[in-house]
Amino acid sequence: MLIPLCVLGASVLSQRASAGLHEPTVRSVTGWAEVVTDPERLGGGITTIVRVDGVRLVIDGYGHVGKRLQRLSAGDRVWIEGRVRRLSPTRRSRLAFRHVAAGLDVGLIGDPALPRPLARAANRVRSVLARGVTSMPVLERSLFLGLVIGDDRAEPAELIADFRRSGLSHLTAVSGQNIGFLLIALGPLLRRLRPRARWISTIGCIGWFAAMTRFEPSVLRAAVMAGLSATVFWRGWRASPTRLLALAVIALTLIDPLIVRSVGWWLSVGATAGISLLAGPLARRLPGPRWVVEPASASLSAQLGVLPVSILVFHRMPLFGLLSNLLAGPLAGMVMVWGIPAALVGGAVPAVARALVFPSLLATRWVLIVARLGSKVEPDLPAWISGTVHLVLTGAILRRPQRSSTLSSTLSSIPSSTRPNR
Repeated sequence: MLIPLCVLGASVLSQRASAGLHEPTVRSVTGWAEVVTDPERLGGGITTIVRVDGVRLVIDGYGHVGKRLQRLSAGDRVWIEGRVRRLSPTRRSRLAFRHVAAGLDVGLIGDPALPRPLARAANRVRSVLARGVTSMPVLERSLFLGLVIGDDRAEPAELIADFRRSGLSHLTAVSGQNIGFLLIALGPLLRRLRPRARWISTIGCIGWFAAMTRFEPSVLRAAVMAGLSATVFWRGWRASPTRLLALAVIALTLIDPLIVRSVGWWLSVGATAGISLLAGPLARRLPGPRWVVEPASASLSAQLGVLPVSILVFHRMPLFGLLSNLLAGPLAGMVMVWGIPAALVGGAVPAVARALVFPSLLATRWVLIVARLGSKVEPDLPAWISGTVHLVLTGAILRRPQRSSTLSSTLSSIPSSTRPNR
């Protein structure tokens, strides 16, 4: 009985998601709008998505309107007056996963009103985080916020290009790694609780972090998978990462079929599938110390998982991305584990902020240096050549005999509720 009810509920939600793409019949809008996405720069203006009477509309603001939009955050409610306009087929396709039905040319935008409680709480935490790292230089501060909560809006175009070219752009896209490091940081507190309370607290922390990072498709995948992992651990069941990934993908696509049109979703699912299927076999065959083997196998398997998307969508595949990730990954992880509590304390107690965030500043600067160097040494090769090199390298490793020290044995010793997911 439960399965038919779940399928029926998912079908209703799927129909509702698809109906959201229908262009509204009204040509003008006057009333309260809820900001869905944090405003960001688009060319010479500011763009954001708002929800009006259940319909999502994209606003491109310039001049006075752009300045007003720039002060808003996701979750804010504002009074607007404007006219609905059609979007080009290309842009409508790109925004489909966000359920955008049309555009809105705004003539008047008022002051923001109090957002809903969850959004208000999430925005306050984000503000405290940002306030805690004000002692950092502007460039490092923008990268820090990208690493810990995926807010890369302040990153200059040159920095974004360096991260993409060096194969490190995934570090500023919040996914399972961030949730895993968050749960590892909270592990000492969670382990003090009774099993049921620990499960409830873990699910709450995962949901809270997803809200703070704006429920992006990659975050939703990671959050659902981490929640399933915590549930499996609590109930004493057994489930492989591949099964957890499949359940998360099925659940989310049934609830919202438009999520499959997100490139971030493709990358997140592809990377997780690659790690789930190949990280263990690669680690059992790679030579070298475990502290090198484990991140190398995870990074190589993740790059293979996103290989089709990298070639078909971005038309490039970093040749030295594995090396860049080995150099930058551990310090980026330290930023995530240490940076969030340090920035929160620093934001609440400004007198100690500079000292607390200094380690995060050094680690962030190192990641920045690796991205810049990786971008400079990366050759301009066709994507298929780099992809072939990765496939040949993987095949050569898999042909090696297995070794006794395995990544899977290491992961099996980590509680499921604190295990990182990508």
